[in-house]
Amino acid sequence: MRITAKNLGKFIVALTLWMPVVSAADERAPAGLFASAAAAFEAHDYARSAELLEQLLLIQPDCAQCAHQLGRAYGHMAEQATWSKAIGLAKKTRLALENAVDIDPSNEPAIEDLIRYYREAPGFLGGDNAKATQLEQRLRRLQGKLPS
Repeated sequence: MRITAKNLGKFIVALTLWMPVVSAADERAPAGLFASAAAAFEAHDYARSAELLEQLLLIQPDCAQCAHQLGRAYGHMAEQATWSKAIGLAKKTRLALENAVDIDPSNEPAIEDLIRYYREAPGFLGGDNAKATQLEQRLRRLQGKLPS
């Protein structure tokens, strides 16, 4: 269709109706989902960030960065939740961080966050000083501070 002065109005209306469809499709693509999740996280909307990251991990279950960010989102949600909800969110935090480290054993930021979790969480939520110490040694080896 050739755009002329006569049909310009129809073209603008069609474009206006079409743009939200393209935008929604872009958000569902993996890069769009991650960008939207990161934006929600930065805006302190941790629940929305977690929701998007859960969707992304269904599409890309081997995304260590996604699992790590999901663990961080759950952690922030746990900090803000009532005690009863915080328990479930803390467990989700640990599982997501462990998943991130399992997917990419050299992901230093995820290892650091998992160490922090193991050190700070009580035992009934998966806190474990021995696991934290093992991870600290692994991290030092990755950083070249300990021999392999």
